[in-house]
Amino acid sequence: MRLLAGILLLLLAQVTQAGTEPVILSVYGDIQLDENHYQRLDFTLSELQALTQAEVTTSHPWNTKAQHYRGVDLNALFQQLFAQKHITSLNLEALNGFSVMLDWSKINEFSPILAWQEDGQLMSRRNKGPLWLVLPFDQMSKVKQAEFMHYMAWQLKVIRVYSEPE
Repeated sequence: MRLLAGILLLLLAQVTQAGTEPVILSVYGDIQLDENHYQRLDFTLSELQALTQAEVTTSHPWNTKAQHYRGVDLNALFQQLFAQKHITSLNLEALNGFSVMLDWSKINEFSPILAWQEDGQLMSRRNKGPLWLVLPFDQMSKVKQAEFMHYMAWQLKVIRVYSEPE
């Protein structure tokens, strides 16, 4: 009987896991949320979609015309997770192994978003998804465009946030 109960519990656990949405983003850092401290938070697409959203319409070197993007407002997300911290830099890691370190103070004024939608469609892995750090590229000077082009990392899976006390 114990063996049967154990097998049933294992099967139930597998069915429950199969029905859950996959994690698409992990955020690491000195996170404080609801008076709890975390070193890592994982997010599913639905969880990201429930956060404060922003939209950007911009052209960029990877498309011939302006595209409309919707995604998580990174300034709002970081204010929620790192309210008592001064964010110094981010390390963005992509599914394909690409990573880039960036100075947060250089890009936060441009209202970056973690885009999950392009022109009304969910972004697939084949189309720079599931998440892409998008900046209003065509609203920047040519100097900023050249400096920031490699910050617009796609297929994001991890953001490591480095901060210090305010």
